[in-house]
Amino acid sequence: MPDNALVVWLRLQRSLAEKNGVALVTLSQDGAAIGRIENDNSICKAMRVAPDYAPLCQADCGNAYDQALASGERIEYTCHAGLHCFATPVSIGKRQLVILGGRAFISTAEYTRFLRDYSDLPAVATGECLKNVKFLDARDLKQAGELVDSTASYHFHSVPRNAAPAATGNPQTSPELLDAHLEIIRLTDQLETRKRAISQFYNFLRGVAASLDSGKVYQSVLAKFSEMLKAERSSLMILNEESNELALEAALGAEHALAPVRVKLGEGVAGSVLASGLPLVVRDVETDARLPQTRAGRYRSKSFISFPITLGTRKVGVINLTERRDGLPYDNEDLSILELMSPHLALIIDRTEWHRKAEAYQRMSLTDPLTGLPNRRYLSDRLFEEVERSKRYDTPLSFMIIDVDHFKSYNDIYGHTNADIVLIQTAHLLRSLIRAIDMSARFAGDEFCIILPETEPETALQVAERLRHAVSETEYRAENGEPMGRVTLSIGVSSFSPTRQSPLAIIEAADRALYQAKMRGRNCVAVYDAAE
Repeated sequence: MPDNALVVWLRLQRSLAEKNGVALVTLSQDGAAIGRIENDNSICKAMRVAPDYAPLCQADCGNAYDQALASGERIEYTCHAGLHCFATPVSIGKRQLVILGGRAFISTAEYTRFLRDYSDLPAVATGECLKNVKFLDARDLKQAGELVDSTASYHFHSVPRNAAPAATGNPQTSPELLDAHLEIIRLTDQLETRKRAISQFYNFLRGVAASLDSGKVYQSVLAKFSEMLKAERSSLMILNEESNELALEAALGAEHALAPVRVKLGEGVAGSVLASGLPLVVRDVETDARLPQTRAGRYRSKSFISFPITLGTRKVGVINLTERRDGLPYDNEDLSILELMSPHLALIIDRTEWHRKAEAYQRMSLTDPLTGLPNRRYLSDRLFEEVERSKRYDTPLSFMIIDVDHFKSYNDIYGHTNADIVLIQTAHLLRSLIRAIDMSARFAGDEFCIILPETEPETALQVAERLRHAVSETEYRAENGEPMGRVTLSIGVSSFSPTRQSPLAIIEAADRALYQAKMRGRNCVAVYDAAE
């Protein structure tokens, strides 16, 4: 029965107000209080009977009923005196009620401002209105509002419609039963909130797991953790098992671009956390004896979490979070969220690292280790793709083979190490002087190749001359700084044509053109001509 439910609610309201340190009152449709105002703020009591300030109170709390009903959900506001309040709409039967609560300062600055602005209020001068002033931090006030919201919703919605009133007509509920009821509601609400957060996080992880870009994955995951735990600064470090070092892979909130950071396992905060496998939750860096004194003062916040990420017995990395947006210290509740999420983070890191290693092995198999250019295997695959594209879209394609003239003499005179310097510097020059769509590669020994998509033979000749001239004008020096003389190139150019429509035909034509360039005395460019 609604009346019975309301009586029980008023008892719950009293317990809620006392346990959360807030004022609470239930308002009827005409804005009048039902029952008493529980744990009321003494400032509000004085204001409501002061002729000069009662209209201001009416404009704030007096209109809260209509505003909460119009919103359809809990609203939050700050009254003229600087007190933070909330109002939650509920229904019992056909009656629309509003539960008004809070009436607390969230900072001493607000209280000081109140004393200054309302010094003419007699109750301030006598101290009468300062006997029961409420102070709560923003987080506790918000949680109190959420608990009142969920408690009222759970209570009124769970009351059977045909429930009969108690035989006495005035049901008595023991304080122990009320406390048990409140605890069940609080735990249920906490569980539901956590379930929703976990569900949202799982959906996020499924989405981010589809990405194969390790940089984007790590940055996205770190951003999500920072959002959930309200961290303005955070970092993710991954363990390199070969070097036994933690490497910084992602960071948020840094004022400047971060230089590479590496920490040995067991060293520093992050290294020690991963080595021990135990998380570190610090409420105040200045008083925590576990921390080196060099840590204090590095960040604005005095609280941080450093959490080890593991996969079974294997160590994976560390996530660090600090500078909480609401200014509160991190606690065990934050730690429990990390404990729930870290296994899934570990799996994503493991998958991402395996993909990154596979990419590295793939690059190694397709890259010349001396010059860093693609090797002959990759060149063959790319040239095949470009030839097929030219066939399909009827676009031009040119190709060149480049030979370092008299390369053997550099080996004989300056030694293998300095001869390698000639190849490395030439490779860098070639790569820097071509377009982004072109591709240079090491073909074999002292030979290089360049693929020039959408390039006519005449243009390819100009490019080849520019490359030849640039190399001949470059100073090459040995490892000891000694000049190694002038380096020159011979270049053979060929192109895709009706008679050359395969990679092999194009390579062979460029090779013949290179031979022609050498026969002309080297340090020149030759374009393949079937008539020669």
